[in-house]
Amino acid sequence: MIRAENLSKIFGSDPEAALPLLEQGKTKDEIRDETGQTVGVNNASFDIQPGEIFAIMGLSGCGKSTLIRCINRIIDPTAGKIFFKDPEQGEQDITDLNADQLRSLRRRHMSMVFQHFALFPHRTVLSNATYGLEIQGRSNDERRVRGQEVLEMVGLDQWAHAYPPELSGGMQQRVGLARALATDAEVLLMDEPFSALDPLIKVDMQQELKKIQRELQRTVLFITHDLDEAMRIGDHIAIMEEGRIVQIGSPEQILVNPRTDYVAKFVEHADPTGVITAGTIALPFESDAFEPSGERDGIRYSHHRDHPEIRYGRDRDGRLRGVTVEDREAPLKPLEQILDAAEGARATRLRDEIAITCPEGAVLRQVLRGRLHSTLPVIVTTADGRARGLIDDPELINGILEKRGYVAP
Repeated sequence: MIRAENLSKIFGSDPEAALPLLEQGKTKDEIRDETGQTVGVNNASFDIQPGEIFAIMGLSGCGKSTLIRCINRIIDPTAGKIFFKDPEQGEQDITDLNADQLRSLRRRHMSMVFQHFALFPHRTVLSNATYGLEIQGRSNDERRVRGQEVLEMVGLDQWAHAYPPELSGGMQQRVGLARALATDAEVLLMDEPFSALDPLIKVDMQQELKKIQRELQRTVLFITHDLDEAMRIGDHIAIMEEGRIVQIGSPEQILVNPRTDYVAKFVEHADPTGVITAGTIALPFESDAFEPSGERDGIRYSHHRDHPEIRYGRDRDGRLRGVTVEDREAPLKPLEQILDAAEGARATRLRDEIAITCPEGAVLRQVLRGRLHSTLPVIVTTADGRARGLIDDPELINGILEKRGYVAP
């Protein structure tokens, strides 16, 4: 949907003079000392897929807000290209658009949500939400109907005729989000939209954005300085340092495999329980930690060498066919069933000998909740039903403390 190639932005009276120094690998400070120019974005490249939330994060001054403003050319980049895939006209080079074409792009395809709500205090909530439609020349009736739809979507339909000063900060930010959604723009550009909100309201807004994203499948470029926020909402994350993108990956890839010391410091205190998946931390049945326990009726049994009393039976396709504990058959239950039964209720009895199965994509938090109900390791299964491996206490502890999965010797 959006693709950036070698994008750079340099501020100053002679930005072109600094470009050769960027190519030589000079740092931001070195370039400022030598030329007096300030590097905002340094040779950034990325590709945002349709329907995903792409989070860009980093410390203040790293260039993330400059980068998002280059995307819709609020700021003109010094070098590089930005491509937008128009559903009707194909791929366009945003850096080549003239003023009229750029206005059309912003009106029809891109909406921006700012950190500070930028609402008109003299307009009602409904009028603020439909401002983009007004700019597009839509009729009053069309604006009113669409406005009510998006306000209902963000939970403010009862406040349509109120004014922004009458609303809380979180409610005002919802109006800003509704305004961006009302135009049906394919791309939402969000520049630290929740950073001014209280922590609880901030989490509510993050959940609201995820819910709306599931319904509408917009493409979102989301700027934040909060790693936990980026992990919570981003499908992919780009981490910036001094104008450069130093790593791009899924939240789990960033946590499990930070490529630089800078990224490692970011993720050191991040909460991995909602990010790292069962498939990453599972101990594979094919590892040397498991030993054969015999075969019966075409079912091959194996056990962990530290727990010979627990035997796992798999057929020749690798599918789980049973679990025994000291020759007693343990009931098999999927993790989803365990969590659904426990939702809203507190466990009031001791854990049972239940063999819980979970998909590779289940996150640590879900696995931990499942373990509240079973004394046995969790069995991780693949999408086609094969038993991949086990998660016991060592795997859980390693995933939480070290943010790492199984590494083959």
